[in-house]
Amino acid sequence: MSKNYSKYVEFLASKYNILYIGKQSERIYDETSTYFLSASKIDMLDTMLDKLDTVLMKRHINIIVIDATANTTLVEKYYKHIMKFDEEMLTLLLYEPTKYHTVFDIAAGVDAVITYPINKDIFHKKLFTVLSRSYAMNSIGRREIMLKQNYVYEEKPLDTFFDTYEGSALFIADDLADMVQELNAGNLSSQFLLNIAKNLDDIANIFSKNKYTSSVTSLYEDLASYLRDLDFSTIKVENILGFSYLSNILSDVCSYLMDMFVDRIFKDVYVFEDSLKNNIEYMKSVLEGRNQEQDSSKLDFF
Repeated sequence: MSKNYSKYVEFLASKYNILYIGKQSERIYDETSTYFLSASKIDMLDTMLDKLDTVLMKRHINIIVIDATANTTLVEKYYKHIMKFDEEMLTLLLYEPTKYHTVFDIAAGVDAVITYPINKDIFHKKLFTVLSRSYAMNSIGRREIMLKQNYVYEEKPLDTFFDTYEGSALFIADDLADMVQELNAGNLSSQFLLNIAKNLDDIANIFSKNKYTSSVTSLYEDLASYLRDLDFSTIKVENILGFSYLSNILSDVCSYLMDMFVDRIFKDVYVFEDSLKNNIEYMKSVLEGRNQEQDSSKLDFF
């Protein structure tokens, strides 16, 4: 299942000033530029090379996209000029695979390379890779500096946990949102349920890493195990409604992940745990035909 990286890029890019040097992917760049604090463009020309320092300083550029297709004879000069200005500058290199020999000397030094043909999804994926790595390094760096300087650092009990697993939780939440749509559209294949189970196991693994959330781990593991072992041949047509309750459960879990890891709203885990446990048991009872009334009012979504 492919991921939509645009939402993650938008989250990560808001504090960066980006510069695009080139022409060929200008349209894709323009569609992405609104995610950044500021966005600039220049052509790769001899005359602009002399003005590059001014552009970088005045516009406070901290990430650059170099499109080598614009002028393969100048790309190395531009890259070396940028590194001389700031060797920590984040750089992405775009080039035609057939022209690799023209960028060979700099390809290993940039933060990411993208070969043509390029579309927005590929561009966003590479941007995410570069920006998320920088985000993680900056977060670790700030903490290390405070410790070395003997600052009194009073960390909230869950801050490190949220920072560590924010990216993973976002990916899982994204997958769950897609799976809810597929469930509602009637996808009930065995492989699909295995994919759901895999995501539930991943959530269990994350929640097991913190004492404040570990109590709910077994519920995710048990539900994952149940879905993996589910025998479709035993489910009667009149009990298929149980899968709509699974859809609601996954939607609830997705919302809880977003509340915790994006908005940093930590709701009482024991209240969520009780709600999740009851809803899972009710879903099972409907699928197995143990609840003939199938009264959805008994569900208690969080």
